Amino acid sequence: MVSTTDQLQDPVEKASRRGIGTFLWRIGFAVFLVAMLAVYSMTVQVPEGFSAVITRFGRPIEDRIATHAGLHWKLPYPIEQSHPIDMRRRIFNTPYTATFTRDRKNIILLDYVVWRVEKPLLFLQSVGTPEAAEQKLTGMVADKKNYHMGNFDLASLVSTKSADIKAEEIEALVLRDIQGPALEKFGIQVEQIGIKRIAYPEENMSAVLDQMRAERKSEAGELRAMGEKEAQRIRDEAVVKSEEILRQGREEAGKVLGRAEKDAAEIYAHAHRLDPDFYAFWRSLQAIKKTLGSKATIILRNDEGPFKALFELPQFQNKNKSNSAATPNAAAPARNAPAENLP
Repeated sequence: MVSTTDQLQDPVEKASRRGIGTFLWRIGFAVFLVAMLAVYSMTVQVPEGFSAVITRFGRPIEDRIATHAGLHWKLPYPIEQSHPIDMRRRIFNTPYTATFTRDRKNIILLDYVVWRVEKPLLFLQSVGTPEAAEQKLTGMVADKKNYHMGNFDLASLVSTKSADIKAEEIEALVLRDIQGPALEKFGIQVEQIGIKRIAYPEENMSAVLDQMRAERKSEAGELRAMGEKEAQRIRDEAVVKSEEILRQGREEAGKVLGRAEKDAAEIYAHAHRLDPDFYAFWRSLQAIKKTLGSKATIILRNDEGPFKALFELPQFQNKNKSNSAATPNAAAPARNAPAENLP
């Protein structure tokens, strides 16, 4: 038979055992959580496009820079601490800054800068954050931009002639002067600098418009000069061609006139051979016709040529001897007949 005391002791022992087990389970779970937290504090997760600089008691460790994405190890905090660095390209716009050109024109430029972190340790030691890095770059860009714009006229940025635009050259000069110092001082690789927008103060608007009008007038003058040159070339070619045609015409006319004069000379010679006296008489009449007009009055001797033919008819040769014997000079007046007997 079980006593009452034994019946009371069994539940107490069971309760104490159950309490000890719960306590031990809690302690084990706490130790597990602490161990997990300790392990987690010793890991460094580096995402893609990032790097991590490990510092020991605040001092960077040069050979502890995690540049590859993945899981990395370190001593737990506060012994060692990781600082993630974004290695991806970043772009930002500089504030509007006023600058003077070589021809003393005031303009306001808005620039953009493309950069990335090249040396994580130097970047962390010199600037630390992207915002501080962009402030440094803003000052460097403004300084170099003002320097180089002083060597260019306003037409290098604003012009109707594409050959006068030098914006790319100016951007390349500013980029060249910034890349080296930014990499050496801040561990930043500047990849591109560009002029995003150009503005003008109110007092410079009239000067800009006047310059644009002058450039348009200059371009129009050049086009007119080219047109005049082309027109003059066409006129010169036309004159040369016309002179060539006229020369060919004169040559052809000379040939035709030469042949005609040759034929006329042959006809004259043939006529002279047929009857020399009649030929002389006819030539005298032609000379009088060319000398006197229709209403000319002239007093000359009638016994001298060429007017002698009007008062003394020639003795024509008659090749037909029979007719010549029948009527010898029947129709011819006396050689020294007076002038009033002629019609």
